[in-house]
Amino acid sequence: MATVIKNFRERFHSMKLYRIGDEYPDDDQKRVQYLASQGFLLKGNEAGAEPEDKPRRRKKGVTDDGDSDA
Repeated sequence: MATVIKNFRERFHSMKLYRIGDEYPDDDQKRVQYLASQGFLLKGNEAGAEPEDKPRRRKKGVTDDGDSDA
């Protein structure tokens, strides 16, 4: 199974609406691979992976984190 990470309508399933968190059947591996490459699905082992830690964005010109106790 693959997990939906972006809402879409599947034209090969009678325009069924897949919402974030839904399971997408992996009957057609080529279709699953295509939808994953387009950013709609996470494939089986990727779906259970932890999200990457991204650095926090700061406003332009700010050099500290605003913590006065540091």
